[in-house]
Amino acid sequence: MHASVKWHTQAGSHTADNRDAFAHAAQANASIYLIADGSSNYPHSGELAHALLNDLTRGFGQLPTQELNAEQLASAFLQIITTCHQTLRGDFPLAACSYLLLCLHPDAVFTIHEGDCCLGVIDQDSEINWLNTVHCAPNWQGDLTPAQIAQESSRHSLTHCFSARRTSNPDINFWPARPNQHWLLASDGFWAGLCPQTQQLFLRDGHLPAPPTDDDISCLSVIPKPIF
Repeated sequence: MHASVKWHTQAGSHTADNRDAFAHAAQANASIYLIADGSSNYPHSGELAHALLNDLTRGFGQLPTQELNAEQLASAFLQIITTCHQTLRGDFPLAACSYLLLCLHPDAVFTIHEGDCCLGVIDQDSEINWLNTVHCAPNWQGDLTPAQIAQESSRHSLTHCFSARRTSNPDINFWPARPNQHWLLASDGFWAGLCPQTQQLFLRDGHLPAPPTDDDISCLSVIPKPIF
């Protein structure tokens, strides 16, 4: 399954390195698109973000995707994530990251995520509609909108994330899809750190004159291409 993919990222000022990462991989009947956001508060979190995405794409490449329906594929990813947690915890005992995986399958579209990365769809008027629940302290009941969460100073305290210090407990969501649906995977530096007008500027130009936030700003744009 082919798609047009664009990755935009700009380092913030909170850390010396950009701790956001992305990856994508495709097999004959399924494609995955991933972003990860390494914590600004713990050392080597950027390295953990890259290592996690590398392991997820490698594990996906070993799956018999043509033999699996969407539900079976989602279950297989949960097992891969469990294995990643076991293998990476020794190398990254203090690090933490959020991640979001989007899978496009002929039968369904689903996501798996932990932390504060957010999935959106962009409509014909270029408006972004955010979909998944963000795992942060203000949203512990799962009932706040991204706009409400963005105003909370405690939003950086996560209730779920990928870390050796926590049990991995990702959410799986299945989403309706239209032909040529424009998906957007974003770090919190994008969806919470930028106002809607600045988000549109970043999507258009791929950078800002100066980052208006301490966070790294990143988003992954995915538009499936029709197969003729």
